[in-house]
Amino acid sequence: MTQPPAAAKLVDLCRNCRIQAPHRAGRTRCPRCNGILVVVTTDRVSQALAEAPAPVVARPPQQRVAGYRPGASPKVRWVAQRPPEARPAPRRRSWGAAPRPTPRYRTIPTWGLRDLPASWLEVPVEQQAKAESLRFVRAAHQVAIVLAVSAGIHLLRYLLVVIGRDRLIPGWLDLLTSGLVILSGGLAVGAMLFALFRFGQWVIATRALAYRHAHRLEPRPRWFLWPMSVTPLLNVITAPFVVREAALIDSRVMTPRAAVELRKIWIAWVLVNGVALWAALARRAGSQSGSLQTQADSLVLFIVSALASAAFAWWMIPRLVRVFDPAPVRDQAGTKRRWVNA
Repeated sequence: MTQPPAAAKLVDLCRNCRIQAPHRAGRTRCPRCNGILVVVTTDRVSQALAEAPAPVVARPPQQRVAGYRPGASPKVRWVAQRPPEARPAPRRRSWGAAPRPTPRYRTIPTWGLRDLPASWLEVPVEQQAKAESLRFVRAAHQVAIVLAVSAGIHLLRYLLVVIGRDRLIPGWLDLLTSGLVILSGGLAVGAMLFALFRFGQWVIATRALAYRHAHRLEPRPRWFLWPMSVTPLLNVITAPFVVREAALIDSRVMTPRAAVELRKIWIAWVLVNGVALWAALARRAGSQSGSLQTQADSLVLFIVSALASAAFAWWMIPRLVRVFDPAPVRDQAGTKRRWVNA
């Protein structure tokens, strides 16, 4: 066999998949199909491809060793070990401990999680808010009636004081009217305290419903809301604050019209409290002075204050409740229409 000329280059040729590569010593198998490589010159590639290919011999599967790296000895494996100071202490087994008995219960334990519906808090909050609104409006109407009756009794006492400046009045009539004035005044104070209690309950229930609709939690505790709502003179400033805060958090309530209504109610609330404070101071001054004219003036101020408070309780409180619980709008499809020929 003649040697190929020096100018010719040797290539490794696979007659199965027809790939060729520069000749490299020690490479006898095709890296693609595991066929036998033939060493030929570049000018005899076509002749070698025309010959029948050699049968492909399947390479036996090789078993990989865990942790084996190419180029390393198959008997060497790298294993990561913790330093001695970072190794955990060996576990101790108590072989002598007796097996514990299986717990048994006569009834199903109730200390686990309860299977409650997803909306188990929504219905009570809405029902409580509606119930407190009805109670608050009913209490306001009752207070208005008591204040109106008290104003009428004080008006009768004022007429007797005016008549007593010129002529004598019977003693029994004086005692009767004085007792009625004291009784009606006490009933008026009790009615006002009852209305403040209902107002505090309504504020807490309304705020809970507003924050529930906003998907938020009530940020203020009850011990903070109670004095802010029911403390006389202090609630002139704090009560509108807690009510407006509930309106701002609920997007369904806070509309431009609702803001105007809340502002009007707050102004009326300030005026009513101002007149009531003036009447209370004048009443105390009249009782200490002993003058009939001063007593008559204090009676007039009390009558004006009672009538103003009765009007506020009768008209303004239902308007306040309607701001947070407006009447449903009628459906346009159910509205009656009448067509007129033009």
